[in-house]
Amino acid sequence: MTTSDAEVELSNRRARNGGRSEDARPHVSRRNMSGQVVDYIKNMIFDGSLIRGQRVPQDQIAKDLGVSRLPVREALITLEAEGLIDSEPHRGSFVVPILREDIDDHYRIYGMVQGLASRRAASRITQPTLARLQELHEGMQASDDPDLLHNLNWEFHALINQTGGSRRLLSVLRQLAKNLPRAVYEAPPGASPEANRGHQKILDALRSGDAAAADAASREHVQFEGEYVIAKLKRDGILADDA
Repeated sequence: MTTSDAEVELSNRRARNGGRSEDARPHVSRRNMSGQVVDYIKNMIFDGSLIRGQRVPQDQIAKDLGVSRLPVREALITLEAEGLIDSEPHRGSFVVPILREDIDDHYRIYGMVQGLASRRAASRITQPTLARLQELHEGMQASDDPDLLHNLNWEFHALINQTGGSRRLLSVLRQLAKNLPRAVYEAPPGASPEANRGHQKILDALRSGDAAAADAASREHVQFEGEYVIAKLKRDGILADDA
């Protein structure tokens, strides 16, 4: 794809986002500029605005976000470390093809770490925490608001992770959570019967103090999410090996 083609694609992206003009460009704060550019580019990769093999149009992204090229270059270094970008001297940075196994491995690893937190939480959890988890679970069953469901689901798992997680484990979970855009994590409907059954199984295991069951239920729940995300990315043409 040529530079002009990339600019056209970015223009199309703005049109899909409601015709946002330069005057209405995304706000980027000075405090964590490169991190916000990372999120912006990552969203573009996973929504198909930047496709595999495409050269990342650094100047256009800097213009769209109202930043200099420095935070864009810093963002590309981060994305290369995460395996989403490949930089070639004197040529630029290019989008790496995303494979099914990349997403599958991500969710398998996330499930292992979250399962460990759930296993430990089974012997540490208190009645007030169990009551709050039940309240969050019932809230998810009763709601169809995507933002509310995201927040309730986040708090549900955060409570379990904080109860059973060491500082190191929580650090790994935070890093894994940053690897995929929020839009990808939101793909599995939080109010789906499968998600609600998964939360109920985790709750039951924690309530009974069954560490092995809590571990298994957490892994199974995350595996369901991974399978859903893979299917969605396949439908959207994002996965290189399913194109």
